[in-house]
Amino acid sequence: MGFTRTTRNQQKRQSLIHYLLTYNDEEIDRTHNQHYVYREIWSDDFSAPVIDLLTGGVNVLDVGCGPGTWILELGTKYQNSNFKGIDVFPLYPSTIKPQNVSFELHNILNGLPFEDNKFEYVIMRFMMFALSLKEWESVINEMVRVCKPDGWIEIMEDDLVLHNMRPRTGLLMKIITDELKRKGVETVITPYILDFLNANTELSNIVNRKKFIKLGKGDKKGELHLESLKWGAKSLFESKHLFENGVATYDELIEDFVQEYKEQ
Repeated sequence: MGFTRTTRNQQKRQSLIHYLLTYNDEEIDRTHNQHYVYREIWSDDFSAPVIDLLTGGVNVLDVGCGPGTWILELGTKYQNSNFKGIDVFPLYPSTIKPQNVSFELHNILNGLPFEDNKFEYVIMRFMMFALSLKEWESVINEMVRVCKPDGWIEIMEDDLVLHNMRPRTGLLMKIITDELKRKGVETVITPYILDFLNANTELSNIVNRKKFIKLGKGDKKGELHLESLKWGAKSLFESKHLFENGVATYDELIEDFVQEYKEQ
């Protein structure tokens, strides 16, 4: 079975491959914060109907787990289940963690290091900046391979789409999207994910949920998401001087973007 949920209006990941964000302590903090922002947006940590499974006890895989925020919280809450997180960067805790949580350093482009039908629930979140379009299908098919026939797959991603853009925001978005596309990253990824899921004949009951978030003042979720986007944009490119132009620097455009949406 397959399950996707998407949030339209926005973003994730130097190369994983080519993970584009710089992984330092600030980026780890941003990733933690992103988890809580999206919990607020979706009012939960997942959308697949797996509460009974998790309560009863199953094997769960978090693909691209980052610092492990999601898996550590779920492991604490559902102690009958076993949780496995994999990532190409060792950002996750090595000692202080629930007994039912473990992590493994692995590049998912080399396939998933597990036998067929290992997990009842396989989830992947915020990997848009880590995978090129041509890599998405093979990773999804690997998720299907390691998931049990009656299990669940969930993918949560953003599309880098903003509406009602004012001039400075439009310029910033052009700079970002042009650079991402140059690196092979698709900025509107969710339609492709849905196509890849539908193309896999082993999946059924595919559900796609979307949320549109109003950025800026007057809405708690929108305010949180705006700050998350600002933080992500600042982490996106190390060589910000490359984007200086006659109008403004990259950092100035980010501040203008935030202000323009706060004024709407």
